Amino acid sequence: MKLGFALGLVGLVKSACLSTGNQDTVNQLLQQGGADTVVSLCPGATVSITDSIVFTAPGQEVSTQGYPTDNTRASIIILPGSAVSAAIRGNWQDHVKVLNIQIDGNRPNAGLYTGPGADALLELGGGTTGQTVSHVVAKNTRSWSCMHFIGSGQDDNPCRNANITFNTIGPCGDEGHDADGNALWADGMSIECVTSTVTDNTITGPTDGGIVIFGAPGSHFLRNTITSSSTALGFGAINMVDPSYDGNYSNVVVADNIITGVAPGLFNLGIGIGSQVWSNPHAEPNFGPATVTNNVFRGAIGFSIVVNGWAGGLTATGNDVSGVHAPSADTADASRCGAQQQASFDASQQLIVYAPGVAGPSNIQSEFVRIPNNGSNWLCLTHPLPTQQSYAPQTLFVTAQQSTVVDLRGFHVQFQGDGNLVGYDTTGGVWTPRWATSTSSAACGEDGASCLLAWGGDGNFVLYDADGPFYDSGTSGRGVELTFFNVAPWVTVTDAGGEVIWSIE
Repeated sequence: MKLGFALGLVGLVKSACLSTGNQDTVNQLLQQGGADTVVSLCPGATVSITDSIVFTAPGQEVSTQGYPTDNTRASIIILPGSAVSAAIRGNWQDHVKVLNIQIDGNRPNAGLYTGPGADALLELGGGTTGQTVSHVVAKNTRSWSCMHFIGSGQDDNPCRNANITFNTIGPCGDEGHDADGNALWADGMSIECVTSTVTDNTITGPTDGGIVIFGAPGSHFLRNTITSSSTALGFGAINMVDPSYDGNYSNVVVADNIITGVAPGLFNLGIGIGSQVWSNPHAEPNFGPATVTNNVFRGAIGFSIVVNGWAGGLTATGNDVSGVHAPSADTADASRCGAQQQASFDASQQLIVYAPGVAGPSNIQSEFVRIPNNGSNWLCLTHPLPTQQSYAPQTLFVTAQQSTVVDLRGFHVQFQGDGNLVGYDTTGGVWTPRWATSTSSAACGEDGASCLLAWGGDGNFVLYDADGPFYDSGTSGRGVELTFFNVAPWVTVTDAGGEVIWSIE
């Protein structure tokens, strides 16, 4: 082992450590030291970077001297203004190690990064064996994942035998989209390596998947604690839904994990199993045999385990949902879901299997509900929705291209591309029109962008097309509040005294 502690100095005594520097400092040590070089950062040190730290030879390591496990671990932080999202890259290098450091993507200050090389905060994997990330804090990724172990795409040289243990991950991402339409959510861990160990990690606040298993045949995911954001919706805690390795999840074990949703945040799904569960269902089933046992679910979780689109063997036993909050409607809303998903949600069903969607031998605990209908997208929940929503003047402007005006509990209002404003009852997953302006326009444009719903500063509720206004409430100079309801009178404008001066009825 060779130890580097300062620019250009390699192979010195083990007491040396790097007390300051940037990515160039660390990268030069790695490049000059070659295989098995250890860059030891001093406890409490901060390395501020504007580009990635890159492993360049097998066996290299970046760690904190003495391997502390508390806040004295050295920090690596991405600076604002940087065109980078990956703090450390270790692809295609065997036996590299990231140990006992804190890594901050600094999204709150550096922002979301969507440019070239918009990769995870830690990028490892490729055609490698024996990579290790342990006792690492990783948070605030600027991109789609806090930690990514990518596959190699080579059957004879997969990413394999990775060790990912005792890490503290999150928060990762935010809910929703930014003003430019970029997705803000992110995974905690995204793992594609085979025969690997992912154990004893703590993941808090993932907004996409907590641990996303990309096939990863032979890998074990044990004793991880995955907790939702306390405010944001996370899509899933553990995902077995992607078709990597042609859907091969053989000998994957997911056991003894603790999954908790913290209201008003929540997890839409606890563990999703199969090709028909996620928002992008694919035709061919994923397959095992795989084992999902003795996992514990607590708090605000929409559906704890859903199985659909699976073959080749599945054992799902001993999973405990007694701590999940019920009724589900207290912590989420299923108005956007299909009929089967809404029915399962309304019944607060937590362990769900579509039996015709599971082929091959299976051992599934008796508490699973065998649903009668094929539900193929379970990522449909939202935060609990209100029964009404009010707007002050100059606060609501929606084009027909944007379409959605407001979502209420069991109700959706949309401005359509033909110039009609319609309120739909979405109860039971069937959209039934309850009211409409019964307007139409040929001047909305092909994409609807030329039609605008406006609740303007003058207190008038107006629909415009490219030629001008074609519908209004006639409340200019008097309206002070516009309110949408999920029951009649549906839409009202009130004056300064709270009197209704217009309604859609």
